[in-house]
Amino acid sequence: MSRIFPSWDQINQFRQPLTDGEKALAQYLDDHLPAEWEVFVQPHLNGDKPDLAILNPKVGLVFFEVKDWRPDLYFATEEWRRDAGRQKPRKVRQFFVNHSTGTQPIPSPVNQVSRYRENLFGIYLPSIGEAVDKNTKSLAPFKIALYFHRMTTEQARELVAADPKRCAVFGSDSLTPDRLTEIVADSKRERSSYMRDDWSEKVRFFLRPPFHTIEQGIPLKLSPDQRRHAEPDPGKHQRLRGGAGSGKTLVLAQRAANLASRGKRVLVVYFNITLGAYIRDHISRARYGFRWEQIDIIHFHGFCKNYLSENGIKWPQGESDHVMSEVVPAMVKEAALSGKNSKARRYDAILIDEGQDFCRSWYDTLCCFLNDNDELLLVRDERQNIYARDPDWADARPGAEVKTKFRGQWRVLNATYRLQLPLIRQVQRFADEFLKSERQELNRADDGQTALEFASPRLIWREVQNFKAACSALVRGACWLMEKQGVHPQDMVVLTTNHHEGEAIVAALGRRGLRANHVFGEGDKDESRRSKRSFQMGDGRIKVCTVHSFKGWELLNVLLLTPEEDDHEAESLEDLDKLIYTAITRARRNLIVYNRHPRYQSYGEAWPSSWSQNAEAT
Repeated sequence: MSRIFPSWDQINQFRQPLTDGEKALAQYLDDHLPAEWEVFVQPHLNGDKPDLAILNPKVGLVFFEVKDWRPDLYFATEEWRRDAGRQKPRKVRQFFVNHSTGTQPIPSPVNQVSRYRENLFGIYLPSIGEAVDKNTKSLAPFKIALYFHRMTTEQARELVAADPKRCAVFGSDSLTPDRLTEIVADSKRERSSYMRDDWSEKVRFFLRPPFHTIEQGIPLKLSPDQRRHAEPDPGKHQRLRGGAGSGKTLVLAQRAANLASRGKRVLVVYFNITLGAYIRDHISRARYGFRWEQIDIIHFHGFCKNYLSENGIKWPQGESDHVMSEVVPAMVKEAALSGKNSKARRYDAILIDEGQDFCRSWYDTLCCFLNDNDELLLVRDERQNIYARDPDWADARPGAEVKTKFRGQWRVLNATYRLQLPLIRQVQRFADEFLKSERQELNRADDGQTALEFASPRLIWREVQNFKAACSALVRGACWLMEKQGVHPQDMVVLTTNHHEGEAIVAALGRRGLRANHVFGEGDKDESRRSKRSFQMGDGRIKVCTVHSFKGWELLNVLLLTPEEDDHEAESLEDLDKLIYTAITRARRNLIVYNRHPRYQSYGEAWPSSWSQNAEAT
């Protein structure tokens, strides 16, 4: 049985043939690795394309970057750089190639192969990344290597000057049976104590995505109106508006699967880092057979970072709103229009979820990656515009100086399927009182699409005076739901608008013996980003999250802590209203609000104040 994927027959039919180096290394690994190792040639890693990867389920994974570089044309220099926010400078190795037109800088091959591993942990399989964060020894099974086909091992190592413990570097003279352990250090091992049994299947899914069959999972069930919007429409840029629970993400997921089933390449893009796994879960329930490698699912700035890195363009200094909203998209757009696209990132269709989070410049940037099929769908809910984006850029206004490709009227989803009637009434009351400029009626769909188990939701509103009292009440409420109402921790989320308070709630839960899956990083941006990536729906722990990071998600039980009057991250009361609206529409069954803000006190008086009062309210 073959252990190389694709098979050699399929590899030999690649539209873009393997380089001499790629073919030589793939053949060597296939010939000499022990039988337990699998070899993956140009695997589709959610848009990333490593040259080679090998996997032993009991030992670990190695990513390979292959270079057919001539030693007389390539060289490297070192320089000291001082990054923003760092006290000490760091030594950076810059690589160059000599062309007939002169010397040009090129991306670091070490950074290229490192990025595949970083994305595997940080974006695609954050649960492994979380384990690595807790214990760096968990990184041991996941290695990287560089092969230089036209160099000797000595020449290659002199060029790269990499720490051999960090990255294996070798040349063509190492491709002999007796030097296998120099290339794959763990090739003779039978087991690694740090390689968990469940990791290999998760890794293999991304290296060799299985064909999605319609029998998998619980299928999506769409209304006739939703099905209409889920149909592909080549050559069209379309906009779909819908309220909370109207099925916007369901439509987008079904359309992605539909397109992939027709052999189209699809990019699904969003803003919040936490949303990727949620979207993938919806796509996995679509009633289509398709190849997973046809669909890339990634947040907007992750897409930009990957594109810039693989094309040798440095990420700009800083992470201000201006840099992230304007500078980065402009850099990507300029590079794409100049023809830079080393990994052939071209898509038949681009689907944008939570489109109210997007700017005009982001849309323009993404359009650079569409091919002649030129299909784009943007879905949004203006009431959840919690980042204060300009909502008018996507409107097709006659006579506009710079037009988008959107034409005609907005498509609209009017019915809500996720929210139950008692909550719909309270959500509509909130919108009528606080979001009058975003007028939109929420109508409960009545076609049996929602399971009967959600027929008796509980809504509770409690006034609390300060954070200490609120935190204590939240913890008691969470414990009561689990101990008295049989709620599983993974079906519950605590939402707050404040990172500092979120950390305190996580600590308070911990004192009661409750571990939390949360998005907070104790003031460290990198740690916070890692926490967001490891925030998963299927995690068995209670979830604690900001409203911003939970937007787009849904869960059976939501406990919401509103901010104090002078302590919230919203820039205006209008922004705060949208934030609270977004929060109360995240619940599928039970919602408990702990309110500290006087703005909402009179509104909450119409809610039940205890579990038992809901019998009368419903």
